Amino acid sequence: MTEGAAGRVESLLSRNPAADVAPRHPLQIEAAHRTGDLGGYDGVYGQAVDLTRAAADGGWAKPFQEAATPFASGGKAYDYTDRYLNPYLSQVVDATAADLDEDAGRTRARQDLELAGAGAFGGSGAALTRSATEGELARARASALGGLRSSGWQTALGAAQGDADRATQARIANAQLALQDRAQKIALAEGLGARQLTVADQLAWLANGLDANRRANIETLGAVGATQRGIEQAQLSAPVTSTQQIVAMLQGLPIGLFAGETEAGVKSDQTVEKTKGITFGGSVGVKT
Repeated sequence: MTEGAAGRVESLLSRNPAADVAPRHPLQIEAAHRTGDLGGYDGVYGQAVDLTRAAADGGWAKPFQEAATPFASGGKAYDYTDRYLNPYLSQVVDATAADLDEDAGRTRARQDLELAGAGAFGGSGAALTRSATEGELARARASALGGLRSSGWQTALGAAQGDADRATQARIANAQLALQDRAQKIALAEGLGARQLTVADQLAWLANGLDANRRANIETLGAVGATQRGIEQAQLSAPVTSTQQIVAMLQGLPIGLFAGETEAGVKSDQTVEKTKGITFGGSVGVKT
């Protein structure tokens, strides 16, 4: 039995120690390969970064910041007076003046006939009469036309003032609409930025989840690979382990179980001793 144990020890001494080391398991190799994908520019994470940068970019606000403030100038009545006054003058005042001139002509003709019938057509009395008549005609004409012009001016001014007020209100409304439009566009842009940040947060959460899954998978592959490699290492180490166990077992047993007995005899008057012994673990056991 001891000879068999010694033979096994001797066979182990001739083995290459490197051959007893289990190589990396394929799962461990795969885990190491997958670590190269960690920390890279992941597509989902990259989208989150791009959206965050887009939301942080305030360039969209520059046109609104540099735009001129809407201005509403008041309407002026004199810009609209002529459109009402000129037609009134031509259609009312001028026509009335023509009628007055015609009436004045008839008045003069009638007066001349009356003076001629009275025999005073060429005298000083006729001249005084004509002068008085012309004065009355001129005053009547001036009063009538002046009243018409005054009425026309007031009418035209009222209408023009109404147009000016409406123009002012329209300009104010346009300015307010421009400001509201600008505010709405800014609010829409800010809302878009907020939505981009929300989506970016969601994408970043997904990216972190994917990264965590990858790391967990790598850890699992490494752990399973290490277990498999441990099994293979145990198989490779089995000859050494079993030999160590046999040696330990033999060292714990009484040496007399394996030693031979000494036989004493007489030959040619000499004592012959036959001794059987064993050598194990560096010690020699002899029984005589």
